[in-house]
Amino acid sequence: MASIRRRLRESDLEHRGWLTGSLLLLVLLVAGMGAPRNWWSPRLELSFRTYSAAGLKPGMAVMISGYPVGQVQRIRLLNDAQVQVTLQVAKAQQPMIGPRSRATLAQDSLLTSPYIAITPDLHDLGRRDPGAPSETLLYEPSPGMASLIKDLAASRVPLQQVMTSSAKLVEQRMPRTLDQLDRTLDSGERLANGLERELVGRAGRMQSGVDAATGKLETTLASVQTTLGEIQALARSSNALLQSLSRSWLLRLLDPAPPSSGPAPPPAGSGPAGGR
Repeated sequence: MASIRRRLRESDLEHRGWLTGSLLLLVLLVAGMGAPRNWWSPRLELSFRTYSAAGLKPGMAVMISGYPVGQVQRIRLLNDAQVQVTLQVAKAQQPMIGPRSRATLAQDSLLTSPYIAITPDLHDLGRRDPGAPSETLLYEPSPGMASLIKDLAASRVPLQQVMTSSAKLVEQRMPRTLDQLDRTLDSGERLANGLERELVGRAGRMQSGVDAATGKLETTLASVQTTLGEIQALARSSNALLQSLSRSWLLRLLDPAPPSSGPAPPPAGSGPAGGR
């Protein structure tokens, strides 16, 4: 009997240990799941009213700037046929929510779930009292598919009228514009051809003038060279003539003799006899 009781006690302790461990594991699991979802942080209740609850459901996410901060708590129909939607948001985000905040039903893509997007109010963020009671948000419903189709159908008629007017205008103006463009191109081509001919003619005349001036210059240089040769030959012949004249005996005869430098003869009657 004692051994049976001891075994039962040990089995009971083992079961209690397993149960305690399972409970601790469950608590840790719930705590880990609730931490990113703000289950354990203080909550703030916000609400807004709308005339249609289409697309809204409890449990859908509430985000600020794309970051999840809470969820939709409940949706109820009021006596005035309006729908009141209550949101639960983490109290830490209360300073971002103010009188200018707006709630909007948003959806990033067709494959993602819709959510409530709250526009943060950053006006007087540092001076706003974070402990002030929350205000009712203004709700801006997103346009539905029916309203989009209706707006598209309403804009289709003016768009079609604009396209028809544009087609008529193009049909009327395009031929004249093309004719004017053709005439402009023809005028430009004629002007280019005339300029080309003028430039070619002027270039030819300029080349002819240059060639003629070059020929005259060459002729003048040849004449100058010939004249210089003749002048040099004349100078050489003149020099030879002068040298031959300087050595000629005829030039010596024509050249008078220089006067004598001796004493002059005495005059007549002067001497010793005349003194007597």
